[in-house]
Amino acid sequence: QARSSSHSFNPELPCLPSAWSWGAGTRPRVGPMPDAKGKAIDGALVSSMLTNVAVKAAVGSLAFIPGCVVFRGAALRCLCGGLGMGFGAGMAWTQADLHLRHPELVPMPASLTSEAERMKAEGAARMASLRARIGF
Repeated sequence: QARSSSHSFNPELPCLPSAWSWGAGTRPRVGPMPDAKGKAIDGALVSSMLTNVAVKAAVGSLAFIPGCVVFRGAALRCLCGGLGMGFGAGMAWTQADLHLRHPELVPMPASLTSEAERMKAEGAARMASLRARIGF
């Protein structure tokens, strides 16, 4: 007696049903890769991107603080800081890579001086709003 099955048997792939295989004669579509509109790399661009990596890694290193609150051992505290630095540097590296591949879509990271000025202005604005709330 033959058992009825919801899927048929494929002799090319004996462990998988034919519905899961590519089928006879089908292949994934393969064509030439599109031309990437890359950006020319110069010293100012590399400096800006590495500055962005350093700034975001420094901000990510602030993960030491909750690590010191949550964990007693130095190893886990350092692990929290290292993970924060890695995530920060990875995000900056990804932004730089996307900027190099698609400069019209992703803006270039700011330089260290403009980043410091932006952070200073944001900090001053937050302090002014806090002082306004308190009444100073």
